[in-house]
Amino acid sequence: MTTATMDHSETYLPRTRARRISIARVFVRFAVLYALIGMGMGIYMGVAEDFTLRPAHAHINLLGWASTMLFALTYRAVPAMSESRLAIWHLAITTFGIVGMTIAMPLYFYGQEWVHPIIGIAMLAQVIGMSLFTLIVYRHF
Repeated sequence: MTTATMDHSETYLPRTRARRISIARVFVRFAVLYALIGMGMGIYMGVAEDFTLRPAHAHINLLGWASTMLFALTYRAVPAMSESRLAIWHLAITTFGIVGMTIAMPLYFYGQEWVHPIIGIAMLAQVIGMSLFTLIVYRHF
């Protein structure tokens, strides 16, 4: 069947479903990576008896693992939320913020003060990401 004669009603639902699952799947995959990073940091701190990274460890576990997994489960449970164009922005901005914090916070706590602006930008991205999620929830939940 050529593109000109293709019945688009047959392809609409699978494309929409794939996008919805894709957003949830990406959030889940990032969440488990953040959990492993957080656990690794916790093990390192315990073995080294150096708890300098305690605040970074807490942020990675809460924002990285817990919040990201809750986003994934919510998108999976409420398909209409995944269909919003804002969902892609939420995914991108939240991921940018958490990755930025995951990299910059440990550096900062080990004395690399030059990363402080990066942490500020990453935290701002987290607030924007949560604001987008709030908007999506209020529109589609």
